[in-house]
Amino acid sequence: MRKLLGYQIADADGTNIQGDDGDPSGLPSFHIMTAQEAAPILEASPSRLLLMPIFEGDIENPSFG
Repeated sequence: MRKLLGYQIADADGTNIQGDDGDPSGLPSFHIMTAQEAAPILEASPSRLLLMPIFEGDIENPSFG
């Protein structure tokens, strides 16, 4: 069983956008957030965003909030 580490921002289509130009968080692509850290970003965004679960091994050398 894989260990859930946290979440990243995805667009309404489920495509991970964290670290891209359209990402309202301003966080780098290797940063992993808790749901509580991501909630204000999702609430403030004018477009629909989703949380993408990130599991151990999905991101090389991740950083955490």
